[in-house]
Amino acid sequence: MIDPETPRTHIPSLCWIERPDDVLRCTEHDGHDGDHYHCHSHASWPREAGETQ
Repeated sequence: MIDPETPRTHIPSLCWIERPDDVLRCTEHDGHDGDHYHCHSHASWPREAGETQ
């Protein structure tokens, strides 16, 4: 059993929605507001209505 005093690390999940007609995937946190964004290329694209992970 893990001691309740043991420090915890939260590892957030990523959005990972693909950019249309591209290989890029969104690197924002899951459930983010606004446009999708890829942190290395600095590309962004709009969210589509009804998108799901």
